[in-house]
Amino acid sequence: MSQVNATAPSPGLEPAAPPASQANDLSEKQKEPHSPSDSAHRSNTTASTTSHAVSNASQTSLNEYEEVDYTAAPPPLNYTVYTPARLRWVALFFILLFIDSGLLPLILFYSLEWGAHLSTTKNLAIITSLVGTTSGLKIAQRTYLLWFKVGSESRRPIGMHRWGVDAFHVLISIALAVYLVPLIIGSSLNPASPRAVAMALPCVMLTFSLPLLLTGLLPNRLRVPWRMSSFPAYRPLPPLTYTIVEDVIAVDGSGGLRFRHAWAHRYQASAALRALLRATALGWGASGTLVAAGLIVAAWLAPRDTAYGLGFGVPWIWALACTAATLAYTRRMLRRERALWQAAGARATYRHRRIPIQWCLDETSRAIEKRELQERGERTPRQSAATERAPDPRDQDVHPVDYVGAQV
Repeated sequence: MSQVNATAPSPGLEPAAPPASQANDLSEKQKEPHSPSDSAHRSNTTASTTSHAVSNASQTSLNEYEEVDYTAAPPPLNYTVYTPARLRWVALFFILLFIDSGLLPLILFYSLEWGAHLSTTKNLAIITSLVGTTSGLKIAQRTYLLWFKVGSESRRPIGMHRWGVDAFHVLISIALAVYLVPLIIGSSLNPASPRAVAMALPCVMLTFSLPLLLTGLLPNRLRVPWRMSSFPAYRPLPPLTYTIVEDVIAVDGSGGLRFRHAWAHRYQASAALRALLRATALGWGASGTLVAAGLIVAAWLAPRDTAYGLGFGVPWIWALACTAATLAYTRRMLRRERALWQAAGARATYRHRRIPIQWCLDETSRAIEKRELQERGERTPRQSAATERAPDPRDQDVHPVDYVGAQV
């Protein structure tokens, strides 16, 4: 049975599994598989000796639906959010976000309206000038992590060029713009319109819930003409929850490429995880779409002050309820995943669907990696290659990498 290193790229991001005879040889020699992503990010993905049994497939090319056997242990992610430092940062961010986009608009509107007796135009002008700071700082921080901070190449999606960003970065940038448009329009009218301002958070909800709903209803069927994180253009997309988890942990959680590979490996290996991500995408997407649509209607039909309170209060209640339900459901599915693996053992089979992916490198990325390796006193991959070894795949401008994306 072939062996895959815990920190190396997963089977979903390397060539198809070798024949059984070759796989046994690799198992005996404990070799670490070589992949283009290992070469491109050798400075950040130092090899670990821990390995995990993955597949005993006997074909070099999987059919569209190929049954592959796995041993009784899910591929490890080697990451946890349950550390004191990470929990503090997560709590701090969401507290600041709630104050900035929920508590502050409500307190200021009603206190200035009923207490200070300011005009509605001045009231909303003050609110618009103060909100959105936390979201803007988060986008600026992610831009710094993806482009400028030391080791930024290890945070970018697999195959992404030097100035690329992940799908979650694009999504939250669109959400911030959608959030500010009703605020600016509503506060710039004379007199200002609290009803238009009350649409800000419901519009943000639609920005997230509609893609979640579509990708949840049609997993591995939708295609878009642009890159979605580690997925090139025009490739079938998994539920958006897959991409959100990958991007948030890889960039904001410092999981890096190591987590992106492990996450793809776990997703293709575990039917329970695939069902979990699809169910959460459907739950958040369907409930968010219905609640947001109801709030937009209420913004123009309910009494003015009531509509404003609903627009900035109900979205946070919805988010809190969905978060609690997601945590409970995730724990349940992870327990079920472990139980299924332990019960089925090596007889557990899963159906896979091949999704090809292209790994592209430009000269800028090569120059940056070479400089960083030289600064650390390390030899470049080309210098350290053995003379008898085949040419390094990085010598090619474009070379294919097979990604096996699972389908529920």
